[in-house]
Amino acid sequence: MSRAVGTIVMLLGAALLYGCGGKSARAVNDLNGSADGEFVRLEGELTLRGSTPFPTLVLATSTGAAVTVDSRSSEIQHELKGLVSMRVAVEGTVVTSTDPTLSRLDAAGYDLLPLPGGEVPIVGTLTIEADQCVLTVKDGTRYWICGDLVGAIREYDGARIWVVGAATDTTAAQRPKQTTPFTPTGYGVINEVAPRVN
Repeated sequence: MSRAVGTIVMLLGAALLYGCGGKSARAVNDLNGSADGEFVRLEGELTLRGSTPFPTLVLATSTGAAVTVDSRSSEIQHELKGLVSMRVAVEGTVVTSTDPTLSRLDAAGYDLLPLPGGEVPIVGTLTIEADQCVLTVKDGTRYWICGDLVGAIREYDGARIWVVGAATDTTAAQRPKQTTPFTPTGYGVINEVAPRVN
């Protein structure tokens, strides 16, 4: 490998590691010992606690901690509520209180963690193109959704969803351009859009 290529690889690696200049989150198991304003990453299962209409979103960690999660971004808050019962890694700013049990996490982003069976969810926005379901993820990768669950998934045109399953290699003529065929074995709706009137 040439010296120039080696330097480029090192720079790209550093950019990926530190989020291209963004904040680097410190991984923690709970908020004990975290300072007000510190940017952290916390893993756990999302739950809703309390009564309606204003339940509290809580991240239950493997250590038994229960961390209140909210977000200044209404979109992120709504999506996190759509992921209740899922295992996630939430990154955000610690907001401390005089009572340490009331400290909370102001979420800036999240990642879905693998399901109990080890499947890694793919998250994206679903669209219908030429009567075919296409899931587009953040990096622009496009998946052609096919298989037994298409009938149910296609009802969420415009929604942000997650899927697990298997990508396949095919040259099917009806495949939308620049897509990878994907047969889901499970899915969930993160942020549903209003139903479309036909």
